[in-house]
Formats: sequence, structure tokens, C-alpha cells
Amino acid sequence: MKKMTSIGGQSSMLMPMLNCFFLSLLLYGAASQATKPVEDDTIYLDQGWDHHTRQTLSFTSFGSRFIPYAWFLALEQPDNSRSFRDNDYLSAMGFISTIADQYNPDGLPVGLVRDSDKKNGDALGMTCAFCHTGQVRIHGKRIRIDGGQALVDYTQFEQATLAALKATLTDNEKFSRFSQQVIASEPSATLTPQLLKTQLQTRIAELEKHYAVNATEVPYGHGRLDAFGQIFNAIAVEALNMPENIRAPNAPTSYPVLWDASHLNIVQWNASAPNKEPGPLFQNAITALAVYGIVSVSKDKLTYQSSIRISNLGDIQRDFYQLVAPQWPVEIAGALDAEKVAVGKKLYDQHCLKCHSIVDPTNRKRKLQAVLTHYKEVGTDPLMAENFIQHKVKSGLLEGDKAMVLFGDKLPAETSPLDLVTHVATGALFNQPWQTTKALFKEYRSNDAPPEQTVFNSYKARPINGIWASAPYLHNGSVPSIYDLLLPAEQRPATFYVGNIELDLVKVGHVYSAAPNTSFFDTRLLGNSNAGHEYGTQLNDEERWALVEYVKNL
Repeated sequence: MKKMTSIGGQSSMLMPMLNCFFLSLLLYGAASQATKPVEDDTIYLDQGWDHHTRQTLSFTSFGSRFIPYAWFLALEQPDNSRSFRDNDYLSAMGFISTIADQYNPDGLPVGLVRDSDKKNGDALGMTCAFCHTGQVRIHGKRIRIDGGQALVDYTQFEQATLAALKATLTDNEKFSRFSQQVIASEPSATLTPQLLKTQLQTRIAELEKHYAVNATEVPYGHGRLDAFGQIFNAIAVEALNMPENIRAPNAPTSYPVLWDASHLNIVQWNASAPNKEPGPLFQNAITALAVYGIVSVSKDKLTYQSSIRISNLGDIQRDFYQLVAPQWPVEIAGALDAEKVAVGKKLYDQHCLKCHSIVDPTNRKRKLQAVLTHYKEVGTDPLMAENFIQHKVKSGLLEGDKAMVLFGDKLPAETSPLDLVTHVATGALFNQPWQTTKALFKEYRSNDAPPEQTVFNSYKARPINGIWASAPYLHNGSVPSIYDLLLPAEQRPATFYVGNIELDLVKVGHVYSAAPNTSFFDTRLLGNSNAGHEYGTQLNDEERWALVEYVKNL
């Protein structure tokens, strides 16, 4: 390992209910290593984490349970006998390969983890790092971006896993190799080939149903996911068994960077999540349910059993509070042009500072304010905001239950999906009161109150420090570089490719020409518009380049 220090929402009634949450809670009483790499040639920038913190966060489960862990270790690629978990195979989907160590005994790629469970068996799950760890390549050197924007193709990984499971079930030779390895790893003598085949059939059917619920006409591609749409379906459709509630999760957004996120007063692209406790714990619990967490919702139960690792959520949130943005890596990428930086700073102060404030990373208790702009005013793709505020679903068996389980208004027959998600997350947290209490104490930080709003019709502007390492840009990832973002919308690339980690040192963004293992992005498709955010676009080209140089320095 090398280390280098660089030079240079909720419903309108939710907030008052959240204030009662903590008080109410207290009252309520090894497998083979993957093929590559054989050594870690990654360069890590100084972002406030040591190796222990980085590795712990990368491989800490929050309760995601995708498929049995023994299956993943034994699974082969759909059309050959090579291991599914082969690093070259998973890297093509955007995963960051790494090596085995005490934090990651099986050498899993960043973002995948063994969720250990004595009662239900171990499962492969996703971690926060699945979506929130980036990497760039500069002059052949691979650089980790902790808390950065991942370029994983979420849907491709899902579909490849499903294809591999189906091939295992139908190919006798594949199944023979698979079953021998899985059964050998089973400590009891109860698992037989026939039982394993039945389990495969069951999980394949479950995944096919899940993917049908979340089908979209426009693919997400690398680095994007409609997390809101999928969690709404997970609760309103799957947990409540109400297919009539299906809403296409067709507004994918880029995975946001997490440095400074825990210092902001509000989070989520549409500013729908307050960042004062217990808001962060709610958000992270909801995230766990969004990516193959399990929750059991029942009319005759006051609280809901779930797979959420609530105590781990407290550790994760606490440690992300220490993360700072990556500085431009001068030793690798080259020194900045001081004259251009000076000119660019004046332009930034004039055109950008009003919305994108400057961060002092040395202030460990910094409190940051996000700036909200109505989505119609900012002019960027409206689909994410409109889906959030317009979709309504039936409450089903939750109709008449209190919004926050123990308090709040009763849920009507038809409500917003977020009301149902908030109710279920509350029930899951109440189900583990001691773990929830510990998590709140671990992660508590004093953030500013969120802005008052009752309709989540805005997009959030936050500080853009570290922006050089978080391409592509805008909330839906529709602009490939900083330079392109400073152009009038009609002059921005209409199509480009996403997934190449090679950093464009001039325009600042990933190289976006056609290349293997990339996704084609067409801005003319639903949810992909690159319009709007035309702030500073009246600059001449010399001024644009000066501004590009300055933001490298943030």
C-alpha cells in the first residue's frame, strides 16, 4: 500500500416527529482469494482516514443480504467455468479490486461483504462503499477516492448474478461443481443436492420478481441508481405485497460523494432528508433496506424484524464525519497554473460562491449549509424531483397505523411512498431499541437545522470541494466534465461513455470516449437530460479554462 499526501424526503410532519423519536425509543424499552491483484498498487490520498478506518468502512455490513455467501464463492460465470468473483470479471462492471487482509479475508472487491448471521446463514451483501468509493487513473497510477462516486453498474451486476444462478441450475456440470463446494462448506449434514436445487429455484424466482418490479426502459449504466424509486418499491410493493403500487424507478441519479455530507444540514439530491439526529440513522436504515435488506411487515406486529445492522450504522456515520475531500494530487497530476487559479477564483466568487460555499477541512466540527433551488429554476432534469413529489401509493395493511409507529397522524388509504418507508424504518429501529440507542450515541453530531420546506421540489447545491474526483456531473450524471458544464446546455455532449476511470486532466472528468466496459449515455432519453445549471455559461473560453483550473484546487 502506498500513501501520499497531496500538496496544494420526509413528509411535512416528519421533523416534529423526529424530535420525539429518541425519547420515545428510550421509553419503549475462508474461501479462496480472487485471481487479481496479487499486491495492492493503489495510491491513497490523505482524506482524514487511516488504513484501519478505510478498510473497516469498506467491509462493514449494514444488513444487506443478496445471495448466500457460499453460493457467491462457488458461483461460476454464466457462459464458462471461471469464477464469478474473478476480479477481471467484476472490474468490468465497475468494481474496485483489492487484496485479502484481516478486514477482508476473502479478497472481495470494495463494496461487497460477508453478512454473518448464525441463525439465517451468511450472505453476500453490499456496503456503503459499494456506491460511495471511487477511483481514478492518472498516468497509469490507480488512485482511491474514499467516499467518492462509484462507477459500478448496479443493474449489470444484478443481471449477471441472475444469469449465473440460472446457468448453474440448468447446466448439470456447473451444478455438480457448485453443489460440491457449497455442501462442503455447510457445517450441518442437512443440505443435499436436491434441497440446494430447490433453494436455487426459489431465489431465482425471487430475483426475477424483484427485477420485474424495478424494470425501466432506460438503463442506469455505470455510476447511477434510482435509489428512491427502488426503496419505495421495496416497501410499498414487495414488503406490503401490493403489486398495484409499482412505480418505475426511472430517475437514476449519480452516487453522491460523502465527504462533508455528514456536516451538511440537509442531504439527498432533492434535499429531502434532515441531517440532525435521528435523521441520519433513518437515512442509513432506509439505505440498508434499499439494497437487499430484509424487513418483515405485519399488521399484528407493532415493530418489524429486519436484517439491518443498526449498531454498525452508528459506526459508519461516526467515521464518515472524519472524511475530507481529496486534494488535487500534484505529484501525479501536475502543478496547477497559479495565474489561472487566481483569475478563476475571482470568477468563482462572482458566479459560483453564492450556491457552492468554500469548506475549511481543518475545522473538524464544521457546519455546512446546502442551498436549495426550485428544480424548474435550476433547469436540470426534473424527473427525480417530480417522481418524489407526485407519486402516490396505497397504504394497504398499514392504513390507520401511526406514521411513526408510536406517534403521529394515522396513515391514510393513499399516501406518499416516503411516508410508508419512514413508518417501516421506524418500526425496524424500534424493534432493536438498545442497538438503536447505541447507534444514536455513537453517531451524534450537532448539525444545523434543515431549511423549512413542506414540498420537496428543489435540488440541493453543496460545496464542490473535491469535484475533480467526482465526474460525471449534475445530479443525474449527464455532463461528463467540468469544462462541458460551463458550456451552454446546447453545446454540451449529447452522448458519451461512462465507466472509464482515466482522468481527463484538461477538461476535468473521466475520459468519455468509447472504450471497453463502459456504458453509452444518451442525454435525449427520459431522465438523462443535460439541460439547466447554466450559471457562468456566458464566460468566454479563456475564462472557462481559468475557472476549471481553480476548481481543481478546491
